[in-house]
Amino acid sequence: MRLFRVLTAWVVSTCCAVCGQEITLEAKRQHLGKAGQFEWEIFKDRPVDAQRLELRFEAKVNAVEHTLRIWQSDVKLGWPVMLNGRRLGALTTTETALECVLAVPAGALRDGENVLIIDAPAALDDIEVGPVFLDARPVIEVIGGASVTVSSDELPSRLTLTRKDGTLQPLRAEPVGDVAVRTGVVYTKNGRVTIYVPPGEYVLHAGRGFEWGVERVKLSLKAGDAKDVSVKLRHEVDTRGWIAADSHIHTLTHSGHGDAKIEERMLTIAGEGIELAIATDHNHHTDYAPIAASTGVAQHFTPVIGNEVTTKHGHFNAFPIAPGAKVVDFNEQDWSKLIPAIRATPGVQVITLNHPRDLHSGFIPLGGVQFNPKTGKHRAGDALKIDALEVVTSAAMQSDVFLLFRDWFALLNRGHRIAAVASSDSHDVNRFILGQGRTYVAAKDADPSKLDLDAVWRSYQQGRLLVSLGLMTTLKVDDRFTVGDLATGLGEQVKVEAVVSGPAWVKADRVELFANGIRIREQSITDDHRAGEKTRITWKLTKPAHDVHLVAIATGPGVTEPFWEIPRPYQPSSKIFTPRVIGSTNPIWIDADGDGKFQSAFAIAQALIHRFGSDQDKLRDALKKHDEAVAIQVESLLSH
Repeated sequence: MRLFRVLTAWVVSTCCAVCGQEITLEAKRQHLGKAGQFEWEIFKDRPVDAQRLELRFEAKVNAVEHTLRIWQSDVKLGWPVMLNGRRLGALTTTETALECVLAVPAGALRDGENVLIIDAPAALDDIEVGPVFLDARPVIEVIGGASVTVSSDELPSRLTLTRKDGTLQPLRAEPVGDVAVRTGVVYTKNGRVTIYVPPGEYVLHAGRGFEWGVERVKLSLKAGDAKDVSVKLRHEVDTRGWIAADSHIHTLTHSGHGDAKIEERMLTIAGEGIELAIATDHNHHTDYAPIAASTGVAQHFTPVIGNEVTTKHGHFNAFPIAPGAKVVDFNEQDWSKLIPAIRATPGVQVITLNHPRDLHSGFIPLGGVQFNPKTGKHRAGDALKIDALEVVTSAAMQSDVFLLFRDWFALLNRGHRIAAVASSDSHDVNRFILGQGRTYVAAKDADPSKLDLDAVWRSYQQGRLLVSLGLMTTLKVDDRFTVGDLATGLGEQVKVEAVVSGPAWVKADRVELFANGIRIREQSITDDHRAGEKTRITWKLTKPAHDVHLVAIATGPGVTEPFWEIPRPYQPSSKIFTPRVIGSTNPIWIDADGDGKFQSAFAIAQALIHRFGSDQDKLRDALKKHDEAVAIQVESLLSH
């Protein structure tokens, strides 16, 4: 199916070229996609207007640059924009609503009929486009006409500028060397920037990542206005003793895709309040330190050299890496050889398995025949000697936000000691926000530029970490044991306290407590957008009959505003998208039998089978005192 919009606009465009006016090429919003198919449930009952958009209009050849303005939303794939067979560019690959602005070079228009095409990708991608305008002025004039100078406490920050309907507004920003700019978004080095936009009504959102509040300012700008705005950044989440880390960061400069150049990346790290920035370009050792210094943000974070070892059988982050170390052979696919080689790289203390449910090169690390999500048994389990697993990757979200947590619980029950982490996997300035998924690491945080990295790596290895995507959850047992601890010497009653925190612009509505991955307590949360501590819940538990690992997970409605919008799943398993924020602990290891060590469900199952052998009746009676996790491991062992 093809859509044609033929505009008789020759006279209007002639006037446009002289007077600096614009003509409307398409007045209405159009749904582009594939008839009979839909990408998301929201498009299910909405008719497709066309597979691609083709607009025909009359004009005269342009002697100077013109500007094409296209409103767009829900763009995931590449949609080339062609004028008279000449590529002007493409729609912006982001699902957030924005206006895409493309330069029409001198001579691109021709006398008589012109044809503008927004072409479709081969794969399904439901999008909306329109209205579409052609302006006779060059881009620099179209996105100017008024200005606002913003000051925000001399701190690196993120400014998001939208129209009243939430559309990200095209803009320019200065000083050029102190900002990273994308449509509707400016990261500032020192909290001071001048933004140029057309006259209009706008909403400015000023923030600095998860820990900070977002101040909203309504702006009304007339032609020629040059206003000053001062915004106050408020630190709303108490993270003392915890370091904000993003252990999965890319640059266009060294990974070769995405759009964040390394200089821009420094501003996004500082602007999102990340204190430990681990460079993980694909099969490359990137050192941020020189660029952080030259861009003037080195005092805000500690950079670490790392590497996303990108193979056909999984992606693994390794850090820290000593300067000058050789890059691991990424052609190796055998984990029993690959992981030891990564571990042997000079300096490496931590290895993480990234986005383990994603399909790359026909392989899913925790999928297919590789992994049993019920028992936690992996075909390469003996080789899976890693330190951490990404359970939240904000640039590669799962349709089911608990899927990777269940996988992680299964691995723990199988006897693996693997910490859970969150990261962004951001390759971009704005499409996927750096630090949206982040890990809080237990370590002194007084000076983010001089972190005690030895203490940081110990916390990774000991599981003294918190998983964050919009919420932060902590856990204590008997007021003295916290994440990573072996809780021993317990009485018959065990006190468990969970604290859920977040900024005012995030809500929490539920917290759950899991023992061996089995939910044993849950509590609804009433959150009226409180800043900081949102709830503190205490449970009294009867001491378990055997060792278990305790994890608390809080969730809430996903953020949908463009200053921190939760991305849609990267490889969705459902056409229904329900965004959620999440904050999780790592385990507290409950030593129920008081022997001073922890036994996994798998180890307990092995002991039961060793004790009772093939006596099914005695084994069945013994299992009555054990949880489902142990029973699953017993069944698994007996079936082989």
